[in-house]
Amino acid sequence: MPAIPLAPEQLADVVAFIKSRVAAADVRSANRNIRGSDDKLFTGNPAAGKAFFDGAGGCGACHSPTGDLAGISRKYPAAVLQARFLYPQRKGVAATVTDSAGKRHTGTLAALTNYDVAIVDADGWYHSWPLDAVTTDVKDPLAAHRALLGKYTDSDMHNMLAYLETLK
Repeated sequence: MPAIPLAPEQLADVVAFIKSRVAAADVRSANRNIRGSDDKLFTGNPAAGKAFFDGAGGCGACHSPTGDLAGISRKYPAAVLQARFLYPQRKGVAATVTDSAGKRHTGTLAALTNYDVAIVDADGWYHSWPLDAVTTDVKDPLAAHRALLGKYTDSDMHNMLAYLETLK
């Protein structure tokens, strides 16, 4: 990019703007502990969150408040808990690729694009194929979380957090 001639006052304004944007992003970061910030997240209705969990959200199909979610609110601060259910960490998505000869290759999905698929097998070997030359079967246990992300309303997110906070 070519240099932009700026007066010292203009440069100071640009620096101030960038610093303000970084500070705003940092305040919203789930990994930053800000005194009192959890209180700002507790605007939801736990009963509505439970209804979403058991109904429209479909969360009960995979999770249980007395099983895997028992005590969840003691394990994570509210901001981290909200980030975890909205943006769960992707871990080892299993995939099976069947090539044109009918041979099945299984492993952890390394890449899946519009053009190719790649896995890492149990021995650590990387294999890739053109997507149009194989069939793939991907088992992503977090697919439901990602599908919900586009459907959550603001109140759904706050209600879910309020409900999860009751699971002590």
